[in-house]
Amino acid sequence: MTGLSVREGNIEALMGMAQSNIYAVTAELQKSEYNQFFSQKFKNKQDSFIPFLYFMIRPHAPRSFKIMLQKLTRSIILRHSLNISGRGPHGKARHRITYYPGISEFDLNQTIFNYIQNGNQILRFSDIIGIERRQRKRSIVLILDTSGSMFGKLLLNAALTTSVLTYALSKDFTSIILFNSRALVLKEIKTQNNITRLIDQILETEAVGFTNISAGLKKGLKELNKIKSIRKKIGILITDGDYNRGKNPTLIATKFPKLHVINIPPESQKGISKEIQTRGQHICKRIARAGRGYYIPVKNFSEIPRTLMKLISKI
Repeated sequence: MTGLSVREGNIEALMGMAQSNIYAVTAELQKSEYNQFFSQKFKNKQDSFIPFLYFMIRPHAPRSFKIMLQKLTRSIILRHSLNISGRGPHGKARHRITYYPGISEFDLNQTIFNYIQNGNQILRFSDIIGIERRQRKRSIVLILDTSGSMFGKLLLNAALTTSVLTYALSKDFTSIILFNSRALVLKEIKTQNNITRLIDQILETEAVGFTNISAGLKKGLKELNKIKSIRKKIGILITDGDYNRGKNPTLIATKFPKLHVINIPPESQKGISKEIQTRGQHICKRIARAGRGYYIPVKNFSEIPRTLMKLISKI
């Protein structure tokens, strides 16, 4: 049935069988005769099912088949992140400088003031004040929830979000923190970007454990404090907010210069009371308020990368 689904191009049937019997589907798809099927789907950009299939087969597949799907998933993430980020908006600060031939922007008010101060006789090169736009460096730490409550699509979106952030802020200092019961510094703020390595690390991560937001915030704050010369220091927390380990995260949020929160719903809300569902929202709002940042709710995981881009453009 797996072979028939592939030959007929019925991806919905293939994924349905994978959910019902992942062992049988994995045993069939690992055959080399199916490699062309996956590469063709990637080439034709009909590959949205591949990352989800990768996460399903990951614990059971032979290493060679797992690596093949992981490489395809990484390539899909990189392609999507480039489309979303467009190499990213980079904030540029205006600096006043002395005139030189070819400069395209001027501070007219300051130039007139200098001319008046010199007796309104002749406009000299030294009176003309130009404007130069320079890259404004920022220190930004992304803090991602990978706890058991966020199992499923979040790991894929965590990889995509990390890739988007890395492209968009290639000229800034960035750090990536993953947290569940404990926090892991995936990328230190002073290290160079290596997008493929970061994506692979996330793709190999397990969404397990409890939710300790405080641990993630502590690591994030420590990374921000490593850069002394940059004034603009920002934290971005992505979580459902429903913590069950560690101290109240609002206490640590107050120590951030700026802490913005993107609030995502739990993976599954079946059998959960409305009070429990909204608890995480209230906590995220309090964290954002304590961190003097934006509170941005999203309805599903697919909204996260573009929401992150909009947030970056504001800060």
